[in-house]
Amino acid sequence: MKWFESWFNSKYYHILYQKRDHSEAALFIDNILKTFQPGKNTKFLDLGCGSGRHSIYLNQKGFHVDGFDLSKKSLEEAKKKENNKLKFYQKDMRNFTVNKKYDFVLNLFTSFGYFENDSDNKNVFKNISKSLKTNGYCIIDFFNTEKVVNQIQKNEIKKINNIIFNIHKTYDENFIYKKISITDKKNKYNFTEKVRLINKQKFINYASGLNMDLEFSFGDYNLAKYNTELSDRLILIFKKTA
Repeated sequence: MKWFESWFNSKYYHILYQKRDHSEAALFIDNILKTFQPGKNTKFLDLGCGSGRHSIYLNQKGFHVDGFDLSKKSLEEAKKKENNKLKFYQKDMRNFTVNKKYDFVLNLFTSFGYFENDSDNKNVFKNISKSLKTNGYCIIDFFNTEKVVNQIQKNEIKKINNIIFNIHKTYDENFIYKKISITDKKNKYNFTEKVRLINKQKFINYASGLNMDLEFSFGDYNLAKYNTELSDRLILIFKKTA
């Protein structure tokens, strides 16, 4: 079992990250909507949707949204919010197929780069391209690799619900690793998050040959200009050509 299959379905993942910032998600979505001003019939695909905070907010704004994620446990929470314009499905972003096209495909909050083989990342982009309407947009929200590596906080301890999370971060030329040692009463568990270090040019390479052109590069959820050294995020918006 791959690390993301076991970790994302673990109860400890959901405990550690239970306080995701919903106001931050709303800010980002609001700025996307302000920039693109989509019509009421616009269809969104949230790829790697997790428990659905971006999908649910978009749906509250009146849009049709489908959310795809591999984690059954995350989707159990998301599905509580389903309605006739909001649906969630268990799918692998590397090999999913759909029988409809979307105006926007979103991949947000670093829901990318988990795979050992870099060819799988290219496959994700192939699936995104197939899922987009002509003139549709793909929005990638990833961490800014350069800043994360330069300012890495190597060790951190968190105590949540009397559970101790001892977190140790390292990196090499290909991945950043977050080793998480968990102490829950007398029980001990270990997990490792592993995310590929992907810069702007690498994302452009993934999109190469797929009729997807980079239109915008932003560095935060206010959609400020991307700066390689200073920006917290790497937000790339590709447009699907004919």
